Amino acid sequence: MSIAALAESLGISTSTVSRALNGYTDVSAKTRARVEAAAKAIGYQPHPVAHRLATGRTGAIALVSSVRAGNFLDATFAALLSGAAEALREQGYFALSVVLPTGEDELAELSRFLDGRLVDGILLARTRTNDPRVALLQQRGVPFVTHGRTQFNEPHAWVDTDNERAFLLATERLIGLGHRRIAFINGHPNMTFAALREQGFRQAIQAHGLDAAACPVRHGEVSAASGEQIAAELIASHAMDMRAEHRNVSQITAIVCATDAIALGAMAAIRRAGLTVGREVSVIGYGNTEAGLYAEPPLTTIDHAIVDNGRHLADLLMRQINGEPVQGLTRLEPVHLIARQSDGPCLDT
Repeated sequence: MSIAALAESLGISTSTVSRALNGYTDVSAKTRARVEAAAKAIGYQPHPVAHRLATGRTGAIALVSSVRAGNFLDATFAALLSGAAEALREQGYFALSVVLPTGEDELAELSRFLDGRLVDGILLARTRTNDPRVALLQQRGVPFVTHGRTQFNEPHAWVDTDNERAFLLATERLIGLGHRRIAFINGHPNMTFAALREQGFRQAIQAHGLDAAACPVRHGEVSAASGEQIAAELIASHAMDMRAEHRNVSQITAIVCATDAIALGAMAAIRRAGLTVGREVSVIGYGNTEAGLYAEPPLTTIDHAIVDNGRHLADLLMRQINGEPVQGLTRLEPVHLIARQSDGPCLDT
């Protein structure tokens, strides 16, 4: 059925039906509800091109992330997209995934994408402490919300997990188990999440009077391969012969990891060194992924309700698109530690 036929069946003008379906506020709530109910009853869908011409909106939102060459998007990004897509679908929007290359082409590619006017707004993942993508979106006047904060950009809408508290909790758990030589394998320091997670780690180390030199921080990719490589280096450099009767005082007894993927790689390195995860070396991850749950042993981790994060990103973006100012459009999500068998009491205590 055409919009003209729908209007005729309701006894109102085509323009009123069009404006009601497109959410214009000059149509009364009663009329809008009547039109929407009739359209739903007959399964009417506006033509996408006509809808775009009438409203200036595409009906699509892009979840954008940047990936280094040779790397790939992980389960966290997929869960974030899933949550955003659910919430956007309820508002009549599609969610698209857009991947940019890092490096000198990144901003040019983002600018080219924006020039196409293919979407009505952007959800930007994995922010940096000083993020040129945020600056570009602000310059272009595009509605956007970031997953993660920035430290040096102008204020903008964001949803973030409480990264600092997450790693304060993880590190304090290990300290409570008697560990005093704890390593932290983190993401790249220019990423906001990595900077905040390191703050939480160092806060716990300092608050409990641990020797910072005995608690090294290493940076790398948020992947199992990177976690395995860095953990192997830590094991070798800190003489972690945990089975020896006379243990080296510099040996590390626990590793806290910025992601579950890093933690799984670290666990592989520990096993390859002939050590037992959870007994001779404790490991804690972040993300509460399915892979961590089915690891051997199951991984102690931090849950951050990533699907809910995606829903909240979509909600804040819709509020912005509908005219709400960005001031106050921020949300800090809670985190929860999930104890499993990959960590345990320090054998030195």
